[in-house]
Amino acid sequence: MEADADAGLRDVLARVVEANERWERLAGQLRAEDAELRAENGRLRAENERLSAELAVLQRLVFGRSSERVRPSSPVDGDGDGQGGHGGQSDGRQSGKATRRGPGGRAGRRDYSHLPRVEVLWDFTGGGYCCPDCSSPFEAFGDHAFEQVDWRVTVRVVVHRRRRYRRRCRCAGARTVTAPGPPKAVGKGRFGNGFIAMLLVERYVAGRSQNSLIAGLARHGADVSGSTLVGTCTAAGALLAPLQEAIVARNRDSWHLHADETSWHVFTPDTGDGPARWWLWVFIGADTTCFVMDPTRAGVVLARHAGIDPDTGQLTPHDDGGPRGLVVSSDFYTVYASAGRRTDGLTNLYCWAHIRRYFVRAGDANPTQLGYWTRDWLDRIKALYHAHDELTDAWNASTAATPGRAATEAATRLADAYTAWDTALDAIDTARQAQMASPGLQQPAKKALATLDREWDGLTAHRDHPMISLDNNASERALRRPVVTRKNAYGSRTDDAARLAATVWTVTATAEQAGLNPLTYLTAYLDACGHHGGTPLTGPDLERFLPWTASPADLHTWAQPPPTG
Repeated sequence: MEADADAGLRDVLARVVEANERWERLAGQLRAEDAELRAENGRLRAENERLSAELAVLQRLVFGRSSERVRPSSPVDGDGDGQGGHGGQSDGRQSGKATRRGPGGRAGRRDYSHLPRVEVLWDFTGGGYCCPDCSSPFEAFGDHAFEQVDWRVTVRVVVHRRRRYRRRCRCAGARTVTAPGPPKAVGKGRFGNGFIAMLLVERYVAGRSQNSLIAGLARHGADVSGSTLVGTCTAAGALLAPLQEAIVARNRDSWHLHADETSWHVFTPDTGDGPARWWLWVFIGADTTCFVMDPTRAGVVLARHAGIDPDTGQLTPHDDGGPRGLVVSSDFYTVYASAGRRTDGLTNLYCWAHIRRYFVRAGDANPTQLGYWTRDWLDRIKALYHAHDELTDAWNASTAATPGRAATEAATRLADAYTAWDTALDAIDTARQAQMASPGLQQPAKKALATLDREWDGLTAHRDHPMISLDNNASERALRRPVVTRKNAYGSRTDDAARLAATVWTVTATAEQAGLNPLTYLTAYLDACGHHGGTPLTGPDLERFLPWTASPADLHTWAQPPPTG
């Protein structure tokens, strides 16, 4: 009996042990599944947070304000819109509030006295007026005059009649002579130089597509084919080539460049079967703006333009053999960062407006938890901008001060400005290090702080260059015109058309940088090419049209609107 009982207990114990092992295996499987599910849940939460942040950024891009300009609060109403009023119209009362104006509005009436004036006389049918009852004529009582601004676009045919004369004496020489005609930049073309200049300005400066130009000319009665416009632009581009080359050469010699790039589409490239994505680069110097159209976004474009030796990775020396330095203001694109790391003498100045956008996007990703955090960071960056403005003014005053008391005061002001700049930057650095070490910070905030930490050296290098702005907005503004053209025309059909666009943008942007009217400037240049036999200018003739060597009289003339008539 005891043996049977022991055997039964052993069987029960074996079954219990077996069941316990099964439960242990099941518990292990469940623990593993739980860990996997927790990890998956963490990944999904992180992915959801990332997608929510991207959605918030995209919603801001589509529906939010496109301008980064901060509108100061009005001291009267404090509504923060910077426009001083709550309505679009004045109630006629002296309330002390400024009238609210729309975008681009400014105070005061505009002066149009410089425009051509045409007088139109209005009178009753047949002249004069008679009493409707007795038919007695009214006597003249002066005029009631008012002015209107009229806008007319006229496409006309100009007939040039060149006088011809025949010899009446018996002297040697030609028996007939013909008076010289107008300068023709494109010898066999039917379009005058003013038409060609207007075509280039409308096509590239205003950003209109070719179809839009053809339709616009047709509305004014001129039926022009697209191939004719393309041929005219190509011929004009060949005339502008020496001017563009001179601008590029001077731009490459600049000690400081603003740089940026954007995509550009070429639909039938010389190599490849279909549309290709090219890249339009812009480099802005002190008095030149250079656009480079290239199939690649690689560092070879920057190296070629900045004069970086492809073998050594170093800046090519000056013509006199001395070392050369270069300061590049840019965003955080790796091409600029890589060039700064491996090239001696090249200094990166990173854009504070770009790093500011990271904090704005972090606040957009989670306004509830990161709203105050974002505002604090924007206030710190704003304080740095104010300190840099004061530093720039103080530096300019110190360089212009004459020896003596004025120089001493300027040096004191400059030292105080550097102290204020260091204080503003230390506030950013302290907050950066403290928040990066604190746990529990959300992912969008971590990303903004990580970017700030990674690009810190290029952001703080602005202290050594107070004459340069904290941001790279200059190059972004320069790319707006090509971006508008890309939106309207979608790109270029061929490689040559894409490079032609870069040529025209280089010439017109440099002219505008010098305060010139591109229409007047291009017309004068094409007239000079016409006087030169319809060939590109060289030597002193070309130097006359370089904004940095042109005479003050020419610069004043080219800054005016083109003459009418």
